[in-house]
Amino acid sequence: MALLITDDVVKEILTMKEAIEICEIAVRQLHEGKAENRPRNHFYVPGENGSFMMRQFQGALPNFGVFGVRITTDIIGSIPYKPQVRPFGLFLLFDLNTAGLLAFIHDHELQRIRVGAETGIAARYLAREDAKTVGLLGSGFQAEMQLAAVAQVRKIQRVEVYSPNREHRTRFAQEMEGRLQIQVAPVETAKKAVHEKDIILASTNASRPILEGGWISEGAHVTSIVNSDHRFPRRELDNETFARSNLVVITSVEQSRQDHAADIFETVDAGALTWERVCELGDVVTGKRGRRNDKEITLFKNNALAVEFTALAWKVFETAQKDGLGEEIPSHYYAGLKPLLEK
Repeated sequence: MALLITDDVVKEILTMKEAIEICEIAVRQLHEGKAENRPRNHFYVPGENGSFMMRQFQGALPNFGVFGVRITTDIIGSIPYKPQVRPFGLFLLFDLNTAGLLAFIHDHELQRIRVGAETGIAARYLAREDAKTVGLLGSGFQAEMQLAAVAQVRKIQRVEVYSPNREHRTRFAQEMEGRLQIQVAPVETAKKAVHEKDIILASTNASRPILEGGWISEGAHVTSIVNSDHRFPRRELDNETFARSNLVVITSVEQSRQDHAADIFETVDAGALTWERVCELGDVVTGKRGRRNDKEITLFKNNALAVEFTALAWKVFETAQKDGLGEEIPSHYYAGLKPLLEK
């Protein structure tokens, strides 16, 4: 029997500290040729409320004995159609040795934690050792985990957060100050939030740049999480941000090329970035590339790996199984009877 593991269980048993460690292992194993990763794929079909989108990607970690696939659906480009819950979002975890299904895992919290964990890995290697201030752009679904992740890897003392909605940014600041026990203050502009900050986190749903490179201080580390493809181009960072960055790190060059990611390709086309200044997160984790001094500006584009999801799903499944959490699903709900082979 497989386990059904809900968002509530994921949130209960998976800490950010654990997530950063397990995702770093997955990144390292992929870079060392010990894991398999298929880039995220987007499938679009026109519908009455916008474009139906199905997103899926797959990854395997032989050292953990697992394979995983994430499948989600959504309606893109629609203003009036705003469902309260994602139409479909599951991560399926399989046993590499038996081909059997181990778990259905809700992907909402898994995704949010994964995005944060990847940002934490990058900050661990790229932010200055003495980094203690954060400028946060965004106070929505992803912002909480972005801030929690950098607070795990650096001794953060002060955060200033900006989002267009005053009420949202004020509530976010109050909640995160209590949760992380660090000073978090809402501010009136994006420029004020990032002014003289050691770490800058762009965590928005922006389609056009909301961070200007001229605002960034020497020695800062910048992260952007918004992703796009050729169908729906989106970006949070302007060309000057890339131009001023001494090192630009992306999770996967293959993924960026497949998506024709707007922030990378538009900046290259504008002459503000060359591919020679771009490397992968695995290059940084394994010591091939990295920050060379405290004056450099480093930039990380968080664009996801399936193996990170697979590693987190494995950790969640192992813990849930050990602690007796999750709901057992009888195998006849999802597995057909294998015909007997003729003698």
